[in-house]
Amino acid sequence: LAATGKWHTPTTGNDCKKCEFRIDAKAKASGLQSGFDKCWSETRKLKAADLEKPFVFDVWDMRRGEKLISLGKYLMNQLTEEDIEPKESDDGLSRTQRQWLQVQLTQQNVKEPFIDFEGLAHEMESWTYPLNFIDFETMMTAIPFQKGRRPYEQSAFQFSHHIVTADGRVTHAKEYINIKRGHFPNFDFLRALKETLETNEGTIFRYATHENTVLRQIRVQLENSSEVDRTELIRFIDTITEWDEGDIRREGPRNMIDLCDLVKKYYFHPRMGGSNSIKKVLPAIIHHSRYLQTRYGLPIYGTTELPSHNFQKWHWIEKDENGHPSDPYKRLGELFEDLSKEEIETYYKNDELADGGAAMTAYARMQFTEMSDKEFETLRTALLRYCELDTLAMVMIFEYWREELKAHGAGKKTKRKLA
Repeated sequence: LAATGKWHTPTTGNDCKKCEFRIDAKAKASGLQSGFDKCWSETRKLKAADLEKPFVFDVWDMRRGEKLISLGKYLMNQLTEEDIEPKESDDGLSRTQRQWLQVQLTQQNVKEPFIDFEGLAHEMESWTYPLNFIDFETMMTAIPFQKGRRPYEQSAFQFSHHIVTADGRVTHAKEYINIKRGHFPNFDFLRALKETLETNEGTIFRYATHENTVLRQIRVQLENSSEVDRTELIRFIDTITEWDEGDIRREGPRNMIDLCDLVKKYYFHPRMGGSNSIKKVLPAIIHHSRYLQTRYGLPIYGTTELPSHNFQKWHWIEKDENGHPSDPYKRLGELFEDLSKEEIETYYKNDELADGGAAMTAYARMQFTEMSDKEFETLRTALLRYCELDTLAMVMIFEYWREELKAHGAGKKTKRKLA
């Protein structure tokens, strides 16, 4: 509201995808008002029923949103194949095929997932056991935590590592977190990562590009350092990463596989909407997987059957009164008891950039804020539990795909076709 008390006439368009005042039907039913709805109802004359439907910019990686909106196509159910122009790909779904698939399943109100069994089976045949799943927590601050470092320099303060053996045994193998104030953690972080990944020669998995980017940035830091083992550490980074040399894409002999990239190519669930964030993919997969619901609905995580560093006799999945399975991330509780639910949720938006927000804030508090030993330990424990779940989530995605392939026959050359 302006100083006059009059409502400012808003501008609506593709940028509304990021609107912080867009809330779901449950929030509206609780009495909250949606600024998003007000803007679109006033500027585009959309009715309440339309405002509950997916918009054009809810299509994953939509790059034509502004043009389509200018043509009067605001909602996903208004789109046609000509609006997307899906292109064929020899390597799973192309970007536009995936977009059109999302539009089709939304328009047809399909609740079942799309799985390219042939593509997944081909990928999995190339993997070497034991499988290694890793996740990093990092931050880049304007004011460095350590003397002699630069503003906005990458700082890797935590990782988690899960292993899956050929017989299906899952183990939380290793974790690292820096708890020393004022200590630059990257080289100790890297040494601990090298030590755990070199215990076997199995395939390594990351989720999205973050881990690869961080390791390449640490490589540059090593080149400018006087670490006695920098040559060995640089060689290790080159072994498990990929990078560009001019116009040529290079990759190490044990280059990490991007699990998010496999999701984009071979899997889609309508519950994921326009996001491939692991915090959207995991709940969608659990909703569909009886195997995961049964396995992780039992208090066996943190036992000899499923060893863990931070949990004891834990069950990850509960069911509500309607029989719907819970999101494992909701089982963790929150990192910050002094923040409101709305403030906490700003750290967990749909895009990957926001997924580590709570961890970064918690680590910053541990570095900068005066607190009791009990408060410090509470934050440390919470960080370890969150990061462990991130790699376990990757394991769950793998287990789900493995069981689906078993059910459909890993050797079958079949996949659900796009209409």
